[in-house]
Amino acid sequence: MKFWKYTTDGDHFFTLVLADFERDKWILPRDLQPGPIPEPIPKITVQYETQPKDLSPSQRALLRKGKLPKADFPSLYGGQIVFSEKALNALLPLIQSDVQVIPLQCEEEQLFLIHLTKHVNGLDLEHSEVRWLVENKAVSRVWHHVFYEEKLKDINIFRVPIYFPWVYVSEAFKAAVEEHDLKGLLWKPLP
Repeated sequence: MKFWKYTTDGDHFFTLVLADFERDKWILPRDLQPGPIPEPIPKITVQYETQPKDLSPSQRALLRKGKLPKADFPSLYGGQIVFSEKALNALLPLIQSDVQVIPLQCEEEQLFLIHLTKHVNGLDLEHSEVRWLVENKAVSRVWHHVFYEEKLKDINIFRVPIYFPWVYVSEAFKAAVEEHDLKGLLWKPLP
């Protein structure tokens, strides 16, 4: 069983920002807990970052050439999971039991925040090589991943239930992304 780190390509695609950071910053990963966000969910407004001073050097170069595209998985502060409508339609059958889909307000197109409703203790921290930020509470880096395959059967997207900013996806998730020609994720093998 193979897993991949969910990593957006913020250098070669437009990135998103919160239109009203103070109002909507509650959606940042450090503030969200497992479980559904209670209804009614406040409106969350995002916009594409277009100010050259706020773009990476590679984004600025592509923007100058008129070749900076929008992704199916736009980066929102690096830690949020955001899908285009095309990505949602392709991937929801794989992940619907593990996520809450929240529409985002965006003038340019329909986008969705994907909130993980359950965290899975799928990473064997005892046998993985990790650097702890706070022992048994917060991981700062993983040099070698060992997964509990039996706990991850039929799981296609998950986050570990300690403070751990990374999201992992299954081989089936990756295959669906490739089959539907979805853009904006980086696929680097896990160490």
